[in-house]
Amino acid sequence: MTMFLDDDEVIRLTGKERARSQQKALNKMGIPFRVRADGKTLVLRDAAQAFFDAPAKPAAKVFRLNLSNA
Repeated sequence: MTMFLDDDEVIRLTGKERARSQQKALNKMGIPFRVRADGKTLVLRDAAQAFFDAPAKPAAKVFRLNLSNA
């Protein structure tokens, strides 16, 4: 097994085929990556594994303004 995810694995992880779209998806997921000189996205296998091993983040509280008594 290699240190980096291959192209097909990055596509499966992000659901995107274009490098720039992959990078945006990885940013949203919080998975670190690097961009090669040819524009391809490099993701460490350990970084992707750490993303899936991490506990789920709790849902953010939504605050709403109550105007019913105004």
